[in-house]
Amino acid sequence: MGKTLIKSVLALTALLAVVACSSSGCLDNGSAIPLAGFYDSATGKGVSLNTISVHGVGAPADSALIRPGSTASQLYLPMHVGHPSTTWVIEYADEAIASPEYNDTITFAYESIPYFASEDCGAMYCYRVNRLEHTTHLVDSVVMVDSLITNVDIERIKIYFRTAQEEPAE
Repeated sequence: MGKTLIKSVLALTALLAVVACSSSGCLDNGSAIPLAGFYDSATGKGVSLNTISVHGVGAPADSALIRPGSTASQLYLPMHVGHPSTTWVIEYADEAIASPEYNDTITFAYESIPYFASEDCGAMYCYRVNRLEHTTHLVDSVVMVDSLITNVDIERIKIYFRTAQEEPAE
């Protein structure tokens, strides 16, 4: 009976060690990726766009975050941890403005900050945005709600577009 008890205690200890090393205790988002929302510059109301594509400059060939035809009112704009800045290009697919001369760019200059979240969640990077630049073809303005990008999943960037307003029928 003594050997059975020892085997049971050892088995229970091994099981607890396996469970304790799992990351199931980490309920946080493990990535610090800023969420951007789309807004109408005239009304300030959220808009859904389906005639844009968004891709990174200097990113791999298939870096599209949004492709034309996909409807989006928000998107995540990942930062590149190994670089001091990241630039995103917004291309417009509407026939009247489907030309590179109308593309808008948004550039974030930042510092990458290593952060140890917890034993369960491990390490990650946060970003402190120091400078934001953008073109103004169809983008009216870009607002950073908070310059510190952490893994908290909230909208930190607001992109205001000049949108066409339909004339009311007479």
